[in-house]
Amino acid sequence: MRLLERSVGEYAPVTAPSDSPPDWRDALLAGAVPLPVVAAGRPFPWPGYAARPSVAVHLLAGRAVVAAWDFTVFGGSFGEDDATALVEAAHQAVERRLPLVTVVRSGGTRLQEGMSALVGIPRARLALLDLAAVGLPHLSVADAPTTGGVWISVASAADLRVAVEGATVGFAGPRVVEAVTGSLPAPGSHTATSAAAAGLVDAVLPGEQVPGWLDAALHALTPDPVPVPAPAAPLVPDVVGGWDQVQRTRARTTSGAELLAALVQDRVPLAARLGDASVVACVGRVAGRPVVAVALAASLRGRPTPDGYRLAARAYRLAARLGLPVLSLVDTPGAEPGTESEQDGIAPAMGEALDALLTCPTPTLALVHGEGGSGGALAAAACDVVLCTQDSYFAAIGPEGASAALRRPPQECADLLRLTPADLLALGAVDAVVAPSDAVAHLVALLDRDDDDRRAARRTRWSAPLPGTLR
Repeated sequence: MRLLERSVGEYAPVTAPSDSPPDWRDALLAGAVPLPVVAAGRPFPWPGYAARPSVAVHLLAGRAVVAAWDFTVFGGSFGEDDATALVEAAHQAVERRLPLVTVVRSGGTRLQEGMSALVGIPRARLALLDLAAVGLPHLSVADAPTTGGVWISVASAADLRVAVEGATVGFAGPRVVEAVTGSLPAPGSHTATSAAAAGLVDAVLPGEQVPGWLDAALHALTPDPVPVPAPAAPLVPDVVGGWDQVQRTRARTTSGAELLAALVQDRVPLAARLGDASVVACVGRVAGRPVVAVALAASLRGRPTPDGYRLAARAYRLAARLGLPVLSLVDTPGAEPGTESEQDGIAPAMGEALDALLTCPTPTLALVHGEGGSGGALAAAACDVVLCTQDSYFAAIGPEGASAALRRPPQECADLLRLTPADLLALGAVDAVVAPSDAVAHLVALLDRDDDDRRAARRTRWSAPLPGTLR
């Protein structure tokens, strides 16, 4: 195996030790069929430089088109012909209706080609936008290294992203940072781990585990529908007082994360910034159908943070991008209201999630299975269909918050807020009261509705006052 390390002004080849471990990509590309790419190979004035592409395109067993970087070719740098290869890979993915997988090992833009290489960044982005426009997924592996123009144009643009443990990952390579700023990045910066902490990749794995992650992600995105019975008859909501309903709701023991795991199979988690655990989101399958699922909040009595709402917004946008339905699980007494959240923009983060959900063109279903407190819960509930369970409530604010604002006991506020499932049904705030397990059947039934009619109905629903009345 031949590697490259940078000398002054150019890349010079060095030989890897004979005892180097096997390349994990060999397992990924075993049996893959190379696809031809027409390279211009035009001359450039850099002394002693002859253009060679570092990106090769493969067809992977009819499951995906793969664009893989070869670091032994000028450090995997992204030149004019490499951009052409990436564009061709995206074109092949669109033509074959297959996902695109990019496996990156690159120090960035091919400097010997100057502006001819730099314009590869918009070329790549436009090709990936063409892929997104037809609802095809892009999965990317950030291997060692992934920096510069390829991190900008390819890897960071992917729908699902994994980084190889120990890889350098960042906008600029450490030596470039040192040359520009006068000092190396701080220890731990510009790494796969720091990228994961920032929510820029969804997983960090040893190289030998990456093919398994890719296989799981491609499996989750592949439809294999199974028959689902029609939704059961809606439940008749119990008639109880508001405070009793709140106590009943708070006595539950199943969290949003646990319910999501029970309803969604083949899950591939989406990462939140700084490991935020207030919301969980994933791509997975229900009844063999690919979906995007969100649990807001993830834990009992959980209050989502700004980063939790940003994760939810990313999930809803991903559903729109890939043409996947949304299953949104709602259980929160409200958003996290403290100083840190306020300074981090909790209100605009909630608004961003709400906008992404309201404008998502695909079928959306919310299940309120616990507490529904204020706009913090509504940001995950403004869907085509809104269901609730017998053990839930939904209100403009939780009873304790109402008590502080209105100077009445929380028990009295809970009764006056009319927050029970029976009240929600009477108001038209929810469509039905169901068992949690029946949400899947309702989501599958929603897939059969005419898209234009469904979107128009959603717009009408959330643009108008609630249609019902309370006695």
